[in-house]
Amino acid sequence: MTAKIIIIGAGASGLAAAIAAGRIFKETGAEEDNPVILLERMSSAGKKILATGNGRCNFTNKNMSPVCFHSDTKAPFSKVLEQFTQSDTEDFFRELGIVIKERDGYLYPMSGQASSMLDVLLMEIRQLPVKLITQCEIKDIRRTKRGFSLEDLDGRRYSASRIIVAAGGRACPSLGSNGSGYALAKSLGHRIVPPVPALTGLYSTQKYFKQVAGVRVDGQITLYSINNGEHLPMVQDRGELQLTDYGISGIPAFQVSRFASRSLQKGIAVEASLDFMPDMDNGRLFMFLLQRAQVRPDKKTDEFLTGMFNQKLCALLIRLSQIDPEKPAKGLTKKELHRLVTFIKDLRTPISKTGDFDRAQVCAGGVDGSQINIHMESKIVPGLYFTGELVDVDGICGGYNLQWAWSSGYVAGYNAALSCSDSSRSSIRHPV
Repeated sequence: MTAKIIIIGAGASGLAAAIAAGRIFKETGAEEDNPVILLERMSSAGKKILATGNGRCNFTNKNMSPVCFHSDTKAPFSKVLEQFTQSDTEDFFRELGIVIKERDGYLYPMSGQASSMLDVLLMEIRQLPVKLITQCEIKDIRRTKRGFSLEDLDGRRYSASRIIVAAGGRACPSLGSNGSGYALAKSLGHRIVPPVPALTGLYSTQKYFKQVAGVRVDGQITLYSINNGEHLPMVQDRGELQLTDYGISGIPAFQVSRFASRSLQKGIAVEASLDFMPDMDNGRLFMFLLQRAQVRPDKKTDEFLTGMFNQKLCALLIRLSQIDPEKPAKGLTKKELHRLVTFIKDLRTPISKTGDFDRAQVCAGGVDGSQINIHMESKIVPGLYFTGELVDVDGICGGYNLQWAWSSGYVAGYNAALSCSDSSRSSIRHPV
């Protein structure tokens, strides 16, 4: 089977690439019935899209900034996001029929269904010279004089002048990302930054987390790396922390998890500090607790924090502070109050691991971004493109990883199509 462009992977970035390329070929009047072939190893396309945003699909965010993305290499994500912007994404989906709902900058389909996003993408695919083939996993890509030769696990062969690898990373393998794209990229001479789980929970060996499982509290988390006994701050985030039987979850934990994963992967110990009163410094909190004890002198210590935190967390903080829970508040010493302040403001816990790839929303790591140009084309193998999570780019929670998928996919598909078609006949000018 022959095409001008073969796209490996029909997730978010692969679908965006197929639409961008298909639109070019449709407008320039490509002679082939299917100048674009889109291959998906799962039984259907876009399974991971259906799971995003708890099934509601937070597909982008109005508060777009380069600081919302991470890379361990010099990936050109800023330049790519400038070519197909957040605003372009809104226009793209409105044109496809999505009515957009905004909540604090987070954008969703008004239907509240991620399936709406996938439906309109597939509707557009059917209107374009794109052939979608499912249950097809590519095991080998080879360069030829005319482009590339591919072979799938069933021995079927394909050829194309351009290849776009949009096979995803390793996160959520049940939804299609099994890491096969890394092997394909490596076989063609590309360096792979070791993938680690990102946007996932933090695990601790502390047994007391079982006592506070289910507690939600507004707070701040700071991660430290430990090198030769020196604690070095790595990253910090704030929001609703969720304490679980295994450790720490919630968006702030997810936001910092890629740094924990990377450090642990390098053999560097990681420690988390939890601050349950981030709006007060230690001195102000001490005076607050001292006044609270004076106003409620006869309350027992195990009742002293009631109204500040969840009762399970109150009990834990008092126990860690080594304060007798039966002691009346008026009997609390300054030393005991200072210990309580320390645990409220700086509860330290070692991080033994992060959630695995099955529990991670995305990966950190992937194809070395310094080996890819601003068109998402390989600098090593001309005509070969990489997109989405396969590349060493990962975003924070809030629609940023999907924005990267739309941008990198559209830019790759657009430029791959222009490079093998009569671009002078196309009026489609999204990327620059």
